[in-house]
Amino acid sequence: MASFDSFQLNDCLFSFKTKGNDDHPRIFRNIDLKVTHPKLGRIGSLYAVKILRHLCGSSFFEVMDDHSDELQKFALAFFDKFGHVKPWLYRPGNRRGTGAWGKEINNSTIVYILDVTVKDQELRGKGLGSKMIESLLASNHIETGIDTLMCWPEPAGRMEQNEYEELKEKQVKFFKKAGNGFRRIGRTHFFGYSTDPEHPSRAITFEEDATEMGDNSEINGSKIEGLSSEDIEKKYPLHFAITNFKGQEAIDTIKSHYENNPASIHEPDAYGYTPIHLALYMANPAAVKMLLELNVEEDMENTNNIEGRTPFESLTAAMESTRAFLETMMGVWKGYGNDELECEFLMKRAMAGPPMPDTLSEYQAKRKFGCTCGACAGGWLSKRMRFRLYCNAEDANDTMYNPLTMGLFESRVPCDPGMLFDCVSDYLPPHLHSSVYETFYTGWQSIFAAIADFLNSTDDPLSAGAIVARSARKRGVDFFFRKGGRVEYAFDALTDGALRQSPFGDGFFEQVWRDQDVWIEMPVCENDLGFDLVRQMLGLARNVRWGPYRSLGSYDGEDYDSDSEDSEMSVDGEDTDDDDSRSRKTDESLPLNLPPVGSEEFRRLVEAVELLPPTNFGLDHLD
Repeated sequence: MASFDSFQLNDCLFSFKTKGNDDHPRIFRNIDLKVTHPKLGRIGSLYAVKILRHLCGSSFFEVMDDHSDELQKFALAFFDKFGHVKPWLYRPGNRRGTGAWGKEINNSTIVYILDVTVKDQELRGKGLGSKMIESLLASNHIETGIDTLMCWPEPAGRMEQNEYEELKEKQVKFFKKAGNGFRRIGRTHFFGYSTDPEHPSRAITFEEDATEMGDNSEINGSKIEGLSSEDIEKKYPLHFAITNFKGQEAIDTIKSHYENNPASIHEPDAYGYTPIHLALYMANPAAVKMLLELNVEEDMENTNNIEGRTPFESLTAAMESTRAFLETMMGVWKGYGNDELECEFLMKRAMAGPPMPDTLSEYQAKRKFGCTCGACAGGWLSKRMRFRLYCNAEDANDTMYNPLTMGLFESRVPCDPGMLFDCVSDYLPPHLHSSVYETFYTGWQSIFAAIADFLNSTDDPLSAGAIVARSARKRGVDFFFRKGGRVEYAFDALTDGALRQSPFGDGFFEQVWRDQDVWIEMPVCENDLGFDLVRQMLGLARNVRWGPYRSLGSYDGEDYDSDSEDSEMSVDGEDTDDDDSRSRKTDESLPLNLPPVGSEEFRRLVEAVELLPPTNFGLDHLD
């Protein structure tokens, strides 16, 4: 058996294997580093994954969850559903830590290290682990100045608590030591290494780095401890009541504690949370209102808790977490709850922030679906999203004139949608292809004309009913609906087309409009890129197979499903296995089988149509 005594790092061979992840081969590039020794054989390995977030669109959480539980936790810790850094990391606050990390991560490609292993105990401490990281950084897989390495030093497997703490400390020291230079991101348990030599994290010494929130620390003189429900009720009765009681019962309990001991409404629990923290986290509006009346202003900026959050941040974090769970795991989010929004309303009033609606009901209606501009139609269709869809509808209407004027249609003969060369007919499902006569196609075009007109001349939320009514008297529409046509097919084409031209795709729309006054003057909103929300509100269920039904080519914002071959290379070389497939990823678990609009419904909608005063986007001055 070979001896470890004569081991030299220079005798080792470092080789890489790269492969697209099975589920999302273009978003995740698996990087496997294998270290072999001529006498000892395989002695070490490193496994990392390069994450191309911009290809995820608004499904970043879902995609990360598909990969692993660790990457999902990483995504939820730092990013929103678009893969953009959460504000807490770059705004002043306790959770920001050293402040070295911030918005620059949005422009960085993340290489996440999932595992570094030195096989034999005798080889640990000889620099092999650091050499693997050094080799990764020197490889063609890492782009200096662009890529950021990240990791979560966390012992795996079952072990005693003291053993776990000891091993975790060793792992953290390994990544932080001078040769490796990882630094904590905020005050989380994640670490990062920027390949940009000028990045602020590179100037932070080992000793200056931030500590983890709640890591072996004491909060308010009491070491963090796991408490049972019974323990909490005995030790922190007010906190327990706020967590478990609502309405008048919560109010009476808070009053009782305050009368017995006025300081009780400010006292923290074992984790550092004050009563107002818990009232907001649990979205308990009765408790929040009562505590605000008793004056808990001194606790509003309190971050001395295990997560380093202010009370208001506890509320927003809970709201974001619930939304992310429902969107990721359940596939549908029906808006923020009324209790959550009431608590938010009460706190914003108390903090005297920007102007707000006069009544709670007005606020709830505006904020229900995440609107931050106050101008979203129905609380979900922002001005900028509306404009995207309007432009796409106008483009579709214009391109559809060509097939009608080029003689592509023969009398009483359907035309193959693949021969129409417009941007929308690939969104007609196959069962309608035998119905694409000239009259059908004229009706199909009329739907897009009606959508463009509706979006440009009203401020109302878009809906199928509104478009059926607005297009009712246009040529070909009745025939289109009688043959099984649906407005939803047009919505599918418009939203997917807008996505393809958005920052999640080729960015063409922004290139055209970002410097135009009509775009600049529109309010910015969190719903501006909420394509999933818009599709949901337009009736485009996620568990239904939608178009395009033929290959339209690719857009940068989509994922691809294809196999990729393993490839090996030396540390100085690079081998890639680019995927050239062009299929849109969809869920085909349910067939698309929507009933046609019945004649009674059609007549009712026609009679209901209203001519509204024009409120167009002011595009007359543009070419």
